[in-house]
Amino acid sequence: MKIVRTKRYLKDLKRLGVSDADVNKLEHSIAVDPFAGDVIQGLEGLRKIRFSIGNKGKSGGGRAIYYLMISDDLAIMIFAYRKSEQADLTPDQRKAALIMLRELKND
Repeated sequence: MKIVRTKRYLKDLKRLGVSDADVNKLEHSIAVDPFAGDVIQGLEGLRKIRFSIGNKGKSGGGRAIYYLMISDDLAIMIFAYRKSEQADLTPDQRKAALIMLRELKND
């Protein structure tokens, strides 16, 4: 499974101060088990997975939003945020995610 990082995802990771080790652990877990994340209702197959940031652990750490393109063996990383900052995607993030997905599906 190849991991593709969007600009938005990379910007989010930088803003959150996520270490390379934590990013590698997150992305490796998706590569090993692409279906590990929960499907987000109403977002055409987007998934949300918990990941640790530093010593916070998964439950108090971050959330990553990704999309699987099984036929191409890809996981596309879309957003990342701290659980303490927001519980779920905002309406603007949901809208942006749907636009991104539709563009990906048309390529």
